Amino acid sequence: MDKALADLIKISNTTGKDPALVLGGGGNTSVKTADGAHMYIKASGTALKDMDATLGWRRLRIDSVLSILKDKAIAKLDAFKRETEVVNRLLLSCDDEVDTGARPSVESHLHAMLDTHVIHLHPLVVAAYVSAKNGRKVLEKQMAAEGLVPLWVPYTDPGYMLAKRFARLVAEYEAEHGKKPGILFLEKHGLFVTASSANAAIRRVRQVIRLCQEGLKDLPAGRMKLASAESVAGAKLAIRNAMFQTTGEYLPVSYYPDSEIVASFMGRKDAKQLLTTPALNPDELVYANGSAMWLDTAKAKPLARKLQSLVERNQKLPAAFVVKGLGMFVAAEKRLAGLIAEITETSLKVRMYAARMGGVLALTAREQNFINTWESEAFRKKLVSGGEAGELTNRIAVVTGAASGLGKSIAIGLARAGAMVALMDIDEKAATETARQIAEIRPGSQTMVVPCNVTSEGSVQKAFEAVLAHWGGLDILVNAAGLAPPFALVDMPVDKWRMALEVNLTGYFLMARETARILIEQGIGGSIINLSSKSGLEASKNNTAYNATKSGELHMARGWALELGAQGVRVNCVAPGNVFEGSKIWNPDYIKVCAKKNKIKPEEVIPFYVNKTALKREIKGQDIADAVVFLCSDKARTVTGQVLVADSGQVWTR
Repeated sequence: MDKALADLIKISNTTGKDPALVLGGGGNTSVKTADGAHMYIKASGTALKDMDATLGWRRLRIDSVLSILKDKAIAKLDAFKRETEVVNRLLLSCDDEVDTGARPSVESHLHAMLDTHVIHLHPLVVAAYVSAKNGRKVLEKQMAAEGLVPLWVPYTDPGYMLAKRFARLVAEYEAEHGKKPGILFLEKHGLFVTASSANAAIRRVRQVIRLCQEGLKDLPAGRMKLASAESVAGAKLAIRNAMFQTTGEYLPVSYYPDSEIVASFMGRKDAKQLLTTPALNPDELVYANGSAMWLDTAKAKPLARKLQSLVERNQKLPAAFVVKGLGMFVAAEKRLAGLIAEITETSLKVRMYAARMGGVLALTAREQNFINTWESEAFRKKLVSGGEAGELTNRIAVVTGAASGLGKSIAIGLARAGAMVALMDIDEKAATETARQIAEIRPGSQTMVVPCNVTSEGSVQKAFEAVLAHWGGLDILVNAAGLAPPFALVDMPVDKWRMALEVNLTGYFLMARETARILIEQGIGGSIINLSSKSGLEASKNNTAYNATKSGELHMARGWALELGAQGVRVNCVAPGNVFEGSKIWNPDYIKVCAKKNKIKPEEVIPFYVNKTALKREIKGQDIADAVVFLCSDKARTVTGQVLVADSGQVWTR
């Protein structure tokens, strides 16, 4: 391995694994080759701690990178075309065999102008100074105590304009001090440290962090009272409702109750005032949509009015909310929520420190507008969020019987469509296997395994509490858990009859009742699907319990559709034909019963039933999953109280 690449991996991994140095995996690093012709630099969207010999870097020709700043034609372009051209030129400057499409850092120009080893970070203790009105004055005094003369870079639009200003300031510093700057503070941004070796660069970073930390007095400790599960769930549903009413987007809501920073912030008299200032830096604006919103109480209607007023002023809606007495909530995709929470906590702490140094120095409206339209930041956020949207993206779904059979197929289908799926089943081990398969089929999908006995009221309530705690809302219920005891009337054991009633009727009822309560409180509609059967429409022989319960499921759904329609909740049924694939119902014993009933051999049973359909086509689990996805989607927005028969043409409805 090239020594320069080895050094890059070393400084990246060392700093990237230190939570005091790196916020959300951000920052970048570079190392120049011994001949000064090339520079290895971190690729956009890669976490420093994850870089290795094959991942997360590009190699650039330094002369090609610097030539971009000398091209006068680029300077004449409008901002959008200019920044797009810069990104393209940086890609053309790459001189390596990387074929993943990874982009070199958009700050490559800045690295090219400095010493051989460069580390760029956004540590909290640095942000406290660069985001405060008097931060520069205080910081330079701290540095001078140890004979350090840092270069201060006033805030400039990132990309080409920052690179041009950076070049001028670095040249002026070198002319005055006879050497390139080793420490650079970028206003409203972060820290650059540069040195002639990997170890020297790491030591310098640690020295700067120590000096910055020494200049900050501890903030008052905060302690949060334990909030009730009911009040937290209510706040989540209210925030989700308000976001949906304003944007039409389905977003999970996460709660962060154990933050000492949030508790300390909420204890301040000026807490609300400190959040009236905009985003402190590009990261807060891009990932958290700006500063968190302060809420005295979490009520859907007043919050929706607040959000709507932001929309009318063409402002981004916040992803984070600080609710007085409760703590911090984040309305965002689950894979982004943790990063947003981390950024918001840092922002709260920085704002408290900045209040001691003349007040908060936030991004201006013009600066925000540039960031919001800058393609490079949109690209970086897309890399972090990952995954492609589906027609049910960010819908929160519960599927019973998800460990096997049609429940499993439906859970996979919903996940493929982008939904976050709670896999409920009494068989936790098998449900975990379903989750594993979903992760393999759709990497980045969101699932959770929830043990649940659908016949137990307590178990059902506990299961939904887990879903609300994890995702903060609910949109879809699919009742798919079921039994089919195959007995002739004269042979039916009463315990098998009662068990079928319990699972197929009581289980459906308990799940739907809990779902309805949540959907009504949440106030944004939703969808309930009962998985019935063709046997619910046309009775089959030796299937008393199954016929009765599957027919009952249809009628329950019709009644629920009438009850819940005014709340925007749609209730429908899917009536599958015979689905053999992965079915627990179509087990060897049941197939023997069917063979005897139809006077055929067991191996002839499946072809026999397939040939009874008009299409002569075997029904697969995916076919039923597709029917469920359709009924849950906006394409079926006017469909409720209906039965969708997916049986290849066997039972005709009128």
